[in-house]
Amino acid sequence: FKEVRFEDSLFEDCYFEDVRSSETFFENCTIISTVFYNTDLYEHKFINCRLINTTFMMEKEGCHIDFEEDNDFLIYLVSFLGSLSVLPGNIISALLMDKIGRIKMIG
Repeated sequence: FKEVRFEDSLFEDCYFEDVRSSETFFENCTIISTVFYNTDLYEHKFINCRLINTTFMMEKEGCHIDFEEDNDFLIYLVSFLGSLSVLPGNIISALLMDKIGRIKMIG
């Protein structure tokens, strides 16, 4: 599931295996006798849900960061500003190299 929102649903005797989800949430659901095996569906994805006889086995390991598509621009902007911040130092060092000379700058 990439982006699914289950609301007021009933899951009974279900088996979820190898599920990877980024923006999947369960809201006000009733989940009865269900097994979640090797999934990345964690506790914060079940909002006001009733879990009755539900089992979570072998949860996925590693980094579990949910990336929002809105952050793509911010990531680019921070990277751009970081690159822009070294520009004054590059300009000053180029001007000093012309005034002092390349050999004297190394020494």
